[in-house]
Amino acid sequence: MRKGEWACAFSGQGWKSGSERKRHFPKNSVGQIVRFDKLKNRATVFIVGLKEEWDIPIEDLRFIDVTETGDKYPSKICNSCHRLLPVESFAPNQNNLHGPVRRPACKRCRTDIDKRAPKSSQAKRMEKARPKKGSLFECPICNRISIAGVTAKVVADHDHHTGNIRDFICDSCNTGLGRFKNGKNYLHNAIRYLEERDELE
Repeated sequence: MRKGEWACAFSGQGWKSGSERKRHFPKNSVGQIVRFDKLKNRATVFIVGLKEEWDIPIEDLRFIDVTETGDKYPSKICNSCHRLLPVESFAPNQNNLHGPVRRPACKRCRTDIDKRAPKSSQAKRMEKARPKKGSLFECPICNRISIAGVTAKVVADHDHHTGNIRDFICDSCNTGLGRFKNGKNYLHNAIRYLEERDELE
């Protein structure tokens, strides 16, 4: 057992750092070992999903190799709650040569995400303006011209807080926005990152 190793806190119990009261957190949370207290038989673990350090009894930890989790393994780590769950806890998204590729967020987290994006009356009105299959379509982000539903999948880009449709964009750009959590701060960070790296060249 070493600092930096990964563990699954399967019991979901421990002491939040600085507190003497035992509390609960989501079972099967994944975290990284920060330090050990051999006298108390506890490990301080940085729980990724909570962004907090917790003192957890060593017998309540299962050490894991995070590189051996994912779609082709029995268990996968949710990219939202950071719990180690059976791979069946993730909805299939698409297929590749190795079989089904599952969503990166578990079904429970996906439900929470979908609840935060209710369909608004504006969204219902906008759906009527969806580009028809076979029509000429230019994505407002990448400016790629394609044939809607034939050479490119056209999707509604939603504001995940209001449920409003901002516009219709190509599936590739929608995936890109999703990777950046649909957040302006992430996109600004990405631009700054690129500009800083360009200056180094």
